[in-house]
Amino acid sequence: MAALRRRFVSAKIVKSSKFFILVAGFAVFFTNLYILKTWPSTKKTPKVWENINEQKTRPGVTAYSTSLDTLTVKLKNLSWSATPTKRSAASNLALKSSLPRSLNRSCVPRVNEVQDGIVLFKNITIRPKLAQAKVLETHLEHPQEEDEFFVLKKGFFTLYCNRGMDEAKEKLHKAKMRGALAPWVLAFQVTIPLLSRLQNVGQTFYGGHYLAIQRIEYANVYWTIIDLLDIYITTQILEVAPEKLNIIIMDAHSPSSLDPFWSVVFNNLIKLGIDPMFKDSRGVVLENLVWRYPRVNSPLLDRNLQSFKHIQPFRRFVLKRFGIPTNKHSRNCSQHKIHVLVNFRRDYHTHPRNLEGIVDRKIANEKEILKEMNDSFPNIAITPVQLDTLHLKNQLELVASADIFFGMHGSAHGFPIFMQPGGAVVEIFNLNADNWHMGKVASLSGHSYFPWVITDVKLYNSKTGSTTIPAGVVSELLRKAIQKICA
Repeated sequence: MAALRRRFVSAKIVKSSKFFILVAGFAVFFTNLYILKTWPSTKKTPKVWENINEQKTRPGVTAYSTSLDTLTVKLKNLSWSATPTKRSAASNLALKSSLPRSLNRSCVPRVNEVQDGIVLFKNITIRPKLAQAKVLETHLEHPQEEDEFFVLKKGFFTLYCNRGMDEAKEKLHKAKMRGALAPWVLAFQVTIPLLSRLQNVGQTFYGGHYLAIQRIEYANVYWTIIDLLDIYITTQILEVAPEKLNIIIMDAHSPSSLDPFWSVVFNNLIKLGIDPMFKDSRGVVLENLVWRYPRVNSPLLDRNLQSFKHIQPFRRFVLKRFGIPTNKHSRNCSQHKIHVLVNFRRDYHTHPRNLEGIVDRKIANEKEILKEMNDSFPNIAITPVQLDTLHLKNQLELVASADIFFGMHGSAHGFPIFMQPGGAVVEIFNLNADNWHMGKVASLSGHSYFPWVITDVKLYNSKTGSTTIPAGVVSELLRKAIQKICA
């Protein structure tokens, strides 16, 4: 009987102990959760490492931490290759030693849709592991275009905060309807900071301004210039120095001859999936991340726009970044000493998907038209060239010194935006003259525009994609252009 009583008492004690442990566990959990939510915000300004030298050869700073609340800073010397696109993304970046806790509390002030559809995020986390591009994962030699775009999973863009989550999401409602931004919105999430610890999302914090862009026609001069101009306009709206803006390329396109536009013009060129900034990190916190306005809002795509104030400042900014003088050069009209840049379209490999390298809209009788130009205008300085074979800086130097840009219709007719205002653009169309875009670039850049359309089908060779320009056409077009320039 005594033994039975002892077993009954022991069992009762065990049950009481388990109940006590369970209650204590809940108490500890909710106490910690309360402390996390009510922990006072720091009022001290975090230490900042600012750029003290505007050159791109100084060492960089990298910050590592296991949470958003505390960041341990380590300094290390970084070197970079002479090739701009291969240098470390960590260089030139201003970094803070800690992220203000107050910014974790509310999401609302950290999502802002600025005018024209620009979206600005404050202290947003990018989780690179949630982005995949087939061309990078499987190392395709001949990828399809869709293989070069990233598929972003939910949480790629993450805001860690404790309240205002629904309001923050609502601010992106309009962006859901804007082309390339729609999948980015779907990859956006808002959650509490505690999850960053539970998911072991280590944070690397980078100060400064970053702009994310997904390029489409990445090897096309015209569309690249549109992207560059849109980004420049965005910096003016946000009152950010464009030379200090860091570009995040959100696509996996192959390197192209136009890449220096991105690496030279802006502070840093950072490629998702390739650059160590993303490749070696589980979470990157950016002080300021910008989504530019939709491309449909680009001024160069507005057929009715007659003038635009940003064109000339943009021209001077780009040329200055390449070290090309922007001083006005005098035109000697009394002796017809005008510089004519003749751009010849020829077969070349623009990107990996253009395996044959065949280019349409070539001039079949190049020698004949050059002879006609020289015979009709002996004092004119004529420079015949295939621009795409030259380094980008050399292309810009030739364009910046030209008075007349002459050639068959093609993406290179975006280049006259870098010519000194008051010039002329001559564009030869192959049977079809419905394209108005190059004329808009010329007119908004302050140039006279002279299109000419070939109407005789016999002059076009469909097998070679070449067109024969009849005698007398070239000299007449140049005569009109010179008279307009010197009027």
